[in-house]
Amino acid sequence: MKTNKLHTIENTGFKVPDDYFNTLEDRILSNLKLQEMAPKSGYKVPDHYFESLENRMSAAAIKPENEVKVITLFTRKKILYASAIAASIILMLNIFMDQTKNITADSIETASIENYIIDENLDLYEFASLFSEDELSHVELISDGYNSKNLENYVFDNLEIEDIITK
Repeated sequence: MKTNKLHTIENTGFKVPDDYFNTLEDRILSNLKLQEMAPKSGYKVPDHYFESLENRMSAAAIKPENEVKVITLFTRKKILYASAIAASIILMLNIFMDQTKNITADSIETASIENYIIDENLDLYEFASLFSEDELSHVELISDGYNSKNLENYVFDNLEIEDIITK
């Protein structure tokens, strides 16, 4: 069968081109001429380069030729910028923190409050805002024939400003 054909192969499958061996000498000589005409490499190793390489490497490792450039982290310009930013943040905090403080009647002078009440024409509702709800809940008003204008006049005529402020 197929194994029998393997022993009877007469053709190897390799072929040499026609006139290959006749023109071989001419081709080799033309390659040699081309190599002679080709420009040579410009690189040449100096004489005794590899013999002195070890000595030069060890000398370079022991003694640095150039100093290392040192860059400082804190320059004058950076410090000025940082201090300006810090000062502006502190200034902003001081401005906004002063406005958030609660002003109480104890922190204001009594004369200032008296002048405000006298100079301003306060109506009954504005005047009532000076009292707390606990103080107003104890006041009993009689609603027989009294209007807000009469009550307002009565309060202004009969109460002292210092009594209002100290309560």
